[in-house]
Amino acid sequence: MRMIKLLVCALAVALLAACASGQASEYSLDEWIDALTRMDYEAMWALTDPAVDIDKDGFIEKYQKIFSGLGVEQIAVEDVQGPDENGCFTYTATYKTKDYGDFTNSFSLQMISRKEGARVFWNYSLIFPEMDAGSTVQIKTEKAERGEIFTADGTLLARNTYAETLYMDVSKIKDFVALAKTVCPLTGLSQTKLAKMLDTAHKKNQNIVKLGAFFKGELTDEQKQAVESVEGLGIDDQMYTPIRDYPLGESAAHIVGYMGFLTGDDIPEGYTESDRIGVAGLEKAFETQLRGKDGKIVFIKDKWGKNVRTLWEDPAEQGQDLHLTIKSDLQQKAYNALKNNLSLEENQSGVAIVMDASTGYVEAMSQFPSYDDNWFTFGLSKENSDYISSNARPLYSLAMQGLYPPGSVIKPFTATAALEEGMITPDSEFDGTIKDNKWQPDDMNVSVTRINDNAGWPLKLANALRSSDNIYFAWTALHLGADKLRAYFERVGFNQNVTFDLPVKTSSDMNTGAMMTDQLLADMGYGQGQLLVTPLQMAAMYTAFANKTGNIMQPMLVKSLCRTEGTDYVTVSSAEPTVWVQNAVSQSSLDTLTPMLKDVIDNGTGHAAALPGVPMAGKTGTAEIGNDKAREISWFACYWMDGYYNRLVLVMVDVAAEKGPVKFQIAHDLLMP
Repeated sequence: MRMIKLLVCALAVALLAACASGQASEYSLDEWIDALTRMDYEAMWALTDPAVDIDKDGFIEKYQKIFSGLGVEQIAVEDVQGPDENGCFTYTATYKTKDYGDFTNSFSLQMISRKEGARVFWNYSLIFPEMDAGSTVQIKTEKAERGEIFTADGTLLARNTYAETLYMDVSKIKDFVALAKTVCPLTGLSQTKLAKMLDTAHKKNQNIVKLGAFFKGELTDEQKQAVESVEGLGIDDQMYTPIRDYPLGESAAHIVGYMGFLTGDDIPEGYTESDRIGVAGLEKAFETQLRGKDGKIVFIKDKWGKNVRTLWEDPAEQGQDLHLTIKSDLQQKAYNALKNNLSLEENQSGVAIVMDASTGYVEAMSQFPSYDDNWFTFGLSKENSDYISSNARPLYSLAMQGLYPPGSVIKPFTATAALEEGMITPDSEFDGTIKDNKWQPDDMNVSVTRINDNAGWPLKLANALRSSDNIYFAWTALHLGADKLRAYFERVGFNQNVTFDLPVKTSSDMNTGAMMTDQLLADMGYGQGQLLVTPLQMAAMYTAFANKTGNIMQPMLVKSLCRTEGTDYVTVSSAEPTVWVQNAVSQSSLDTLTPMLKDVIDNGTGHAAALPGVPMAGKTGTAEIGNDKAREISWFACYWMDGYYNRLVLVMVDVAAEKGPVKFQIAHDLLMP
């Protein structure tokens, strides 16, 4: 009997095997492949017997989300092999996408027999081989870290950091009264608003709620202790509120600038409404380099959150750091000197620039009034907004966008033009008649008034420079002629664009459409008339004297751009000192004028700036403005003649008449060794 049973079982197994073999030979994958290549998910489901817990809606939704999310435009199936004796097929499928290239995968698929026909024994690995229940395909943007801005000595001018964020852990809040008593005075939130935030968080099952953000150091120790004493309150400074911070604040605001949120419909490509963008200064001018390029990664994430396969990756390109020519100590000195000597109440303003004359490196460039670029981090307060909207115009860059009559600081250049044309020599004497400090030549419709009569007699180039005599330089300009004087001024930068790392307004020697007259030419010779120039350009022009070469150096602010690449910190680009105007002042003119400019400091109008034991040369200048001449633009350009650095200092102040000497007090600290 036992033998009979064994024979029956063996026969049954043999029949089943024969049946299975016959079925396997009849399996066809054609319908499945056709449905797959057409991305007809309903047709695919009709051919499916799932091996996992999934229904039709879930099946279709899974394919739709993944394939549409990836932007799959076409599916190509190749190299179909099978079936084997178990009904298994293998094939290669390529998902062709618009943005992420092609994903090619090798699949193994088993078909099984059901009463309604052969079916694909489906599981998640038929979407991607690495997928399983709970797996998803993720497309993640990897944000590039914005580059930072450094001074020449490594001090940060713009840095990425985190604000101190006051937050509440909703699950731990037990005493609303204590919560409101601490939070409301710190944040300005009303108790009603705070209660609503708490209620909304409960409804949304949201544990952490941010209540306010503060600069580091803004909250006192007592305030922090009060926060810590309330259960459920905390302060985070490493995660919740990333910010852009400007450590030097108002001292360097017009160089660094600030960032703001995008508004309106005009959003640049690659940005969203939640992105911030450079609005002013270097933050704006170098937005592309500082921002870098966001990366993107497409990957399969398993149910535990692990990346089990990277499908496609465009790595983030980190923003480039700007390394400037600015020296932090001089930058702060420049601002403090302006702030301590000028008065907003008296409508005074000014600029201080320090430049290395041999390289053109701008080592300091500050102005008063200024603003704090940190004001824009959390939104302007009404007080700061009102100040920015005031007549003080603190956002306006005086050094680069302000155009001013140069006054007597132009006189060494007028002299150079005349010397090099042979129209005067150092011994050329003024041969006109001066009466009551006024010259009115008989043969011209010209009238020029000198400030004082300290020049002495005979009136020659040396004593005219020392005392800054307007009559001598008006006389020189008239001898030279309009064409030659204007040609020289254009040669040294007037009416020319200044190449710089930030926008600079173009200077001019005459108003558009104006007619040249003898009076206008005479006034032009001593820096009035219609001459207008930015302080930055005037500082650059004086490098021709200060560097002893006669070459005007191109002003420079950004020395190099660097970024992190893997574990390396690499220089992406760097700038070398560049001559802007070759031979702007000839060697013979330098030999003539340099001792005269030294005499201006030793014995002339610039003597108030003299430093014991420090040989310096320079020139003062004053331009009267307004019909009533109640105000003046007062200049001072001064440089070391010898020393371990080639320091050139330029100060310009806009003050009430007779208040110009404040420029010497401002320059003093910047000229000190």
